[in-house]
Amino acid sequence: MSGIPTHPNRRFEEFLDKSRALEGQHLTQSIPREYFTPRTARGLLGLAVSLALYVGAIAGVAYSPSWLLDIPLWFVAGLGGWGMHCIAHDCGHGSFSRSRRLNTAVGSIALLPLLYPYHSWRHVHNLHHSHTNNLELDTDWRPLPPEAYQRLSPLAKAIYAGTRTWAFWGGTVRYWFVSGFRPGYFPKRSMRRDVWRSIAFTGPVAVVGLSTLVWFTGVEGLLVYFVLPWLTTHLWFSATTLMHHSAADVPFLTSEYWTRNASRLLLTTDYAYPKALLFLTHNISVHTAHHVAPAIPFYNLPKAQLALKEAHPGMVREERLRLGHLWRILRNLHLYDTEAGFYTGFEAAKEPPKNRPGTTSRPA
Repeated sequence: MSGIPTHPNRRFEEFLDKSRALEGQHLTQSIPREYFTPRTARGLLGLAVSLALYVGAIAGVAYSPSWLLDIPLWFVAGLGGWGMHCIAHDCGHGSFSRSRRLNTAVGSIALLPLLYPYHSWRHVHNLHHSHTNNLELDTDWRPLPPEAYQRLSPLAKAIYAGTRTWAFWGGTVRYWFVSGFRPGYFPKRSMRRDVWRSIAFTGPVAVVGLSTLVWFTGVEGLLVYFVLPWLTTHLWFSATTLMHHSAADVPFLTSEYWTRNASRLLLTTDYAYPKALLFLTHNISVHTAHHVAPAIPFYNLPKAQLALKEAHPGMVREERLRLGHLWRILRNLHLYDTEAGFYTGFEAAKEPPKNRPGTTSRPA
C-alpha cells in the first residue's frame, strides 16, 4: 500500500498538516481525571432505561391492534436494543465499572438482543479503536479500492454493494456473522479463549430462549418478537457507526500516513442529537471524546468533549443530525479513491483501471 494516495489533493495535505500538529501530544491530559471515574449505579440506570424501552416496545407489538402500529414499535424496540448495546460498549472498555467480572456479566446480558457474544464484540471493536480509519487494518466500514471491488466474486460484490447502499442495515449483521461465533477470526489465543467463553453463554441462551418463543408463539412470534427487533437494532447500529467514520472530507489512511493521535481526534464526525435521543443512546454520538479516551463513562462524555474542544480548537468535527447526511453517504461514499485518499462512488469501478506507481493495470 506504499505510495497511496498517488495524487493527494489539497484536502489531504490539509489533513496531514493537522495530523502533524498533534504529533507528540498526550490528548488525554486535556481531560480532567475525575471524568474517568465510573458510577456503577448510573450505568445500571442506563441499562434499565434501555431494557424497559426494548421490552415495552415488544409488549406493545403483542397487544397492537394493527400492523401500522407495529412498524414504529419495532423501531422503538431497535432503539432500546441499541441502547443496551451502548451500555455493553462501556462494559467492553472497562468504563461501566471497575470490576471486570461485573463488566462481563452486564455486557453479556446487554448484548442478548443482538445475540452477540460479548467477548467477540469486545475484541473486534477494540481492533477498530486500535486502527480507526486505517485502510489496511480497520475492521469497521473499510472501503475497497475500485480494482479490489472489481475482483470480488459476484456474491461478495453484491454483499458489499448492498451494505453500502440500500441494505446498509446489514453492515453490522455481516460483522456479527463474520466474528460473532468464530473464535478463529481472532489472532491471539487469549482472545479465542474469551470468545469461547462468551459463546458458551450466548449460544445456550439463544437456543433455549428462541425455542421457547417458537413453542409458545410459533414461527410468526419468532419473527415479530425477535427477528424484526433484532434487525431494527442492527439498523441503529449500522447507521450510527457508518455515520461516525464516513464523510467526503475524512480520509482513510495507509499505515504510511496513519497516526494514533489523528485517528483518535480527527477521523470521527460527532452528531448533535436531540436531547431525548442523546439520553436513550447514552451519548454514543459524542464519539470523538470516546475515541480519545475510551475509559470515560458515557455520562461524562459531553464534559470531556468540551475539554477537548477547548484544548484543541478546530480539531473536533461536529454536525447537526440530519437524515440527509446518511443519504449522502449511501448515495456517494462507497469505494476508496487511491489517487486522492478519500471516498468515491461506485462509478469509479466502471472506469478503466489506471496505471499507478507500483501497480499494474488489469483488464476489466
